[in-house]
Amino acid sequence: MNLSNKTIIITGAARIGQEVAGQLKKKGANLVITYFKDEKEAGPHGFGVQADVSKKEDIQKVIEATKKEFGKVDGLVHMAAIYERSPWDALDEAAWDKNMNEIAKSTFLFGKILGDEMLKNEGEIKGKMVFFSDWSVLTRPYKDYLTYNAAKSTVVGLAKSFAKELAPSVLVNAVAPGPMLRPPDLTDEENKEVLAGTLLKRWGGAEEIARGVVYLLEADFVTGQVITIDGGRTIA
Repeated sequence: MNLSNKTIIITGAARIGQEVAGQLKKKGANLVITYFKDEKEAGPHGFGVQADVSKKEDIQKVIEATKKEFGKVDGLVHMAAIYERSPWDALDEAAWDKNMNEIAKSTFLFGKILGDEMLKNEGEIKGKMVFFSDWSVLTRPYKDYLTYNAAKSTVVGLAKSFAKELAPSVLVNAVAPGPMLRPPDLTDEENKEVLAGTLLKRWGGAEEIARGVVYLLEADFVTGQVITIDGGRTIA
């Protein structure tokens, strides 16, 4: 799919998401970028729409705003998520619901609602969706993050299932990032542990994720896949 003049919705455009938005903008895409509270979260690359992506009505609002501005929706990059510890002693239904709603439920809602919308588009390929999981849930789930792990694992299953349900018209894939940007609160000792467990011995950077997203949106013979971008961490 040539991205020039294609309209793409991006959620979770902070940090890595801004690089993704910037690369898609360079390709000539029209961008609609959701934000939760502060409109500045949407960044400078697209048209901002406020939304809680765990709510059906807000997702519908985003899609309608996109259609009003650009006519239709050609692509989705759903990056919005939370990343919170849920240690065993504090594990409860509230933690489960929060993670599943904001990560898994939002993925389901976007896939179904936007899938129906994309099927109305013209052409052999009517749309592309890229969801976001995590390298860890593929091989070594993080300890003390049970609810996060469960939600991100669900994203993998949903991406593959949507790919099957929407084929051959809508292509659906997922990205499973590894260590891309060093968190500001990471200690030097923790940083050494991350690098020691990564074959390439460095943080990947936001640009690598952006390249992966651009590839999946442009490729026309890839669907139902989970692309791991992790510097070899999965097999380290």
